[in-house]
Amino acid sequence: MIDLAQRVAAAFAAEGALSAGRPGHRPRPAQLQMALAVAQALQAGEHLAVEAGTGVGKTFAYLVPVLLSGQRALLSTATQALQDQLFFRDIPAVSRALGLPVRAALLKGRSSYLCLHRLELARTVGSPSQRDPTMAAGLEQVQRWARLTRSGDVGELDMLDERSPLRPLITSTRHNCLGASCPQAALCHVNLARRQAREADWVVINHHLFFADQVIREAEAVDWLPETGVVVLDEAHQLNDTGIQLLSQSISSDHLRDLARELGVQGNAWARGLRPWGRLALSLEQACRTLGSLVRGPGIHGRSRWTEPIPEGLDPAAWLPAVSGLDHALTAVLEAVSATAQSAAELARLLNRIKALQTTWGLLAPGGPSPLDAASVRWMEWGADRSWRMVRAPLDSATRFSHLVPGSGSSARSWIFASATLGHDDALSWFTRSLGLSNHLTVRTLRVASPFDHGEQAALHVPADLPEPSDVAHTPELAVQVARWASRLGGRTLVLTTTLRAVARMAEALNEQVLQGRSAPMVVLAQGQLSRAALLARFRAAASSPHGAILVASASFWEGVDLPGDGLQLLVIDKLPFPSPDDPLTMARSERLEAQGLKAFVDGYLPEAAMALKQGAGRLIRTETDRGVLVIGDRRLLTRSYGLQLLSCLPPMRRLVDDADMNAALDALVLTRPSTTDRSLS
Repeated sequence: MIDLAQRVAAAFAAEGALSAGRPGHRPRPAQLQMALAVAQALQAGEHLAVEAGTGVGKTFAYLVPVLLSGQRALLSTATQALQDQLFFRDIPAVSRALGLPVRAALLKGRSSYLCLHRLELARTVGSPSQRDPTMAAGLEQVQRWARLTRSGDVGELDMLDERSPLRPLITSTRHNCLGASCPQAALCHVNLARRQAREADWVVINHHLFFADQVIREAEAVDWLPETGVVVLDEAHQLNDTGIQLLSQSISSDHLRDLARELGVQGNAWARGLRPWGRLALSLEQACRTLGSLVRGPGIHGRSRWTEPIPEGLDPAAWLPAVSGLDHALTAVLEAVSATAQSAAELARLLNRIKALQTTWGLLAPGGPSPLDAASVRWMEWGADRSWRMVRAPLDSATRFSHLVPGSGSSARSWIFASATLGHDDALSWFTRSLGLSNHLTVRTLRVASPFDHGEQAALHVPADLPEPSDVAHTPELAVQVARWASRLGGRTLVLTTTLRAVARMAEALNEQVLQGRSAPMVVLAQGQLSRAALLARFRAAASSPHGAILVASASFWEGVDLPGDGLQLLVIDKLPFPSPDDPLTMARSERLEAQGLKAFVDGYLPEAAMALKQGAGRLIRTETDRGVLVIGDRRLLTRSYGLQLLSCLPPMRRLVDDADMNAALDALVLTRPSTTDRSLS
């Protein structure tokens, strides 16, 4: 009998099923190396963490052995967009090539599906949404789509992004779902998706849903996800941060404003006139705004550390009345809904939601500090429009994962972790330590290098004449150079900043260069102007225009952005992406490292910066024909002792020493661009 490894090797061979079934497929030694390692783990009942560099083809490297193993599998990735790509493109391609059918199901979180009952409520004449003409028109558009959709996935609606005020009106949450008592239960899209998942061979989910399932299993002894023989967690570098989000306790102004909105809708729908629903909702919203309007001390921007009864940077004389006011408003809402909950199932569900919120509020806000241990941290988070969030979070996801993944012996379930960035050493310590897997004997690790020739395809420039990153002149001076470089290229430039505030400053400085005629009349696109998808679409389209575009972004754009070809040829990273030293989570992690006898900078800040830098730099070269220049606008790479360590985490690229080298490299990119060479040949 041919074992799994032999079947995998045959599938990836030059004359194998993949080459025969996929025109253009060529055997890649790196891809085969990873696929054989996955096959070995599946056959031995072991676990594998594999770092596969860009271009390895890691998706096929795990899909092929899992399909050939015949096992039931749970496949999780970082985002819903990647879920769709896996489900609609990659799985069908592998199944066709191997001639092996597989029943796959796509499962997302509850809020990703249309709730027919809530749509009907929102469209009820007299509801707040119906009194707003724009909202009413949007709801009618949703209603037309609702008659046609089979999945109910609101991602099908182009007019509905994550920020749309319509979204909470037409989707449900765990707290406001009526369950079996819902009049639309038989047609529920969530129930249908879960039923399909239970019957499928493979279920494609995202990391948020994976952790949410773990939380629900623990709290309510209910499981959404089926038991499988294999769990594949792609983009695994995001698991720790996602786990921290889902395993945290939090209450926010968004939660309470949504509650106020729900109170008005459900109260007036099922108990009109029995309580002053509008006044109760308004009082709750006003109390939220009061807390969000508190004056904070200097240096307090995003988060206030909270180790004492009152968060840092706040005046007790203002904090205590604000907390008390919100406590009274929440209590009044609880009493009103408690008195009318028997009127309808909707109000009973609303009551359960209020009780859950009040429990969390009681743990986090009033009185003295909630008991903290060395493995957790608490903070107050401040956002735009007087929004806020109270959080108590674990320092990592190690406790949860160390229990999920067996540490010794053969296991009935194999866990496969894959990503392009998991660590700096062969043990992948950065990744395994954060998930509590570093001492698990059955977790093997593997690093597979990118097959791309970065020395030939890419160049690195670190300007030596820029101000120090902390200098206020740094961003304006870097913008001058970026505008000049992008003008030579015809746009095709992505600028990644380390903060959202820096996005605004950089975009403003670049626009000034354009308006004053100091650069070509390029379009400057900035994160926040449009949705992520719309920004990337405009950036791609601009490559065909005479002057092109510069895209300035931060946060989520450091990863998951795929711009192959010559549409992106200059990638600029403004500063080294060290974690903020003032961030409460970073501070708590640093204190834990020091208590363990380690050094916060060497063992904490530096590895985090290296991994983020590696992720960001990976946006440049996406295929074996891409060419480009990476600029890191931080002279500390040249002047500090840790510079060489950070440079070593990047692929080997040729170095551009000065302006002359930089200009020559950019001109060469223009001359060797397919569109340029085509014109010269004609």
